[in-house]
Amino acid sequence: MLEPASARKPIFDTNGLRQTFAAEPAPSAVVPEFEKTLGLKPGELVEVRSAVEIMASLDADGKFDGLPFMPEMLAFCGRRLRVSRRADNSCARGQPRRIEATVHLEQLRCDGAAHRGCEAGCLILWKEAWLCRAADGAEDGVRNPEIAAGDSGPAHLLLSKFARTSNDRLMCQATELHSASCPAPIGNQAAYFGKLARDVVARKRSFEDLRKVTIYFRGKAILYAFKLWARAPWNSNRYRKTPATPLGLHPGEVVRVRGIFEVLRTLDRNGCNRGMEFKPEMFQFCGRRLPVICNLQRRIDERSGELKGFRSPCIVLESVYCDGQRSFCQRSNYHYWREIWLSRV
Repeated sequence: MLEPASARKPIFDTNGLRQTFAAEPAPSAVVPEFEKTLGLKPGELVEVRSAVEIMASLDADGKFDGLPFMPEMLAFCGRRLRVSRRADNSCARGQPRRIEATVHLEQLRCDGAAHRGCEAGCLILWKEAWLCRAADGAEDGVRNPEIAAGDSGPAHLLLSKFARTSNDRLMCQATELHSASCPAPIGNQAAYFGKLARDVVARKRSFEDLRKVTIYFRGKAILYAFKLWARAPWNSNRYRKTPATPLGLHPGEVVRVRGIFEVLRTLDRNGCNRGMEFKPEMFQFCGRRLPVICNLQRRIDERSGELKGFRSPCIVLESVYCDGQRSFCQRSNYHYWREIWLSRV
């Protein structure tokens, strides 16, 4: 339990707007009276705590257990939402990671408003300490009137300062996920398939998970065979430069993903088109018709924290994101598409 306010030292200096208190010595996040771990399951109805409660759980860097609470998340304080999935399995910098006591709520994605308009649309991570189980009879989507009446403006100002660090670097959940999680090694292929088989038999993994793994390794096999062909001696002068077909796509347009062989003809010997990799998971969408969400202009680099633009068009399609086929990652990051991989319907 927290000490009385008179015995606590202010961690956050908000220039007179508000001070959020935490008990000394305060080297890291101090959790208020509510629990850090709830053991939430998909489908449970939860309520996002108030801005004051959440700010009290953060350390001097605006983080809880290494994971920042972002300004974009304040709009959901007091909202009652369903847990869509646990976030135990994740990935950062291309490697599988594990993170504790964290969930995803429905399909809430970051709009990048406090991060210079980043358009990556990452699925937001929620620590269980920032949530509480909704009372019996509570309705989905309803906002708690007491929390809705609270002033989150000072908290937004303070969190926005944390989001923009020195050297023009931005801080968000994507940039800090690596330090907020621990490695989840998957071992060599023999060990991986052995564990997968045991998990399926023990019903820890469903047949849907097994289907996703099959799709992933099918795509890996296609790309492996293509790279062998592209690097063959008789192809020494081919597959070095990649073509481009500008379409000028706009949000809402429906496009068709080209066939497998059509896509392969646009790749270089590294499986890329002008630096953008066609990933094994993306072959499953070949031939499908999908609407365009946006032509991505800028996103935060997870390693450097820099906001970077794209030299060539980068298309995002609706409901087309990574299913984490190999490591069962739950981040659901969008796949990126070159226009030449698509055609207008």
